[in-house]
Amino acid sequence: MNTRPEVAPLITAELLLEIFDLPVSFHRCLVPITGGVTAALMLSQAIWTTQNIDAAANGWFSKSREQWTEDTGLSRWEQATARRALRGAGFLEERRCGMPSKLWYRVRPERVWHALQMHAAAHGANRTQEFS
Repeated sequence: MNTRPEVAPLITAELLLEIFDLPVSFHRCLVPITGGVTAALMLSQAIWTTQNIDAAANGWFSKSREQWTEDTGLSRWEQATARRALRGAGFLEERRCGMPSKLWYRVRPERVWHALQMHAAAHGANRTQEFS
């Protein structure tokens, strides 16, 4: 019989950095206009990427499926579903070009802004009715 008390393992900063990678964050306000967390996450990442590209690119950037997974944690199928929703809403444009062919993306900020305004107006109208 072991009479020694069990010692809890120490969680050091080094261990945490080894176990956990960087958190993935997104803009919560995009969820209602995109239809879900997955599309909101992808759009948030696309907006962030757009802010960090050369102005000469005219908003276009390329990102592989593997890069999307690395940046967001989204699977291939989650990416496809999110892209479909974002294209359908007009928030994201896509084009293929180059050899070998690469997929390029461009955020349509005016469409995102308009959808956010419409959601805010509808939400504000609903809140006004609640207090009447």
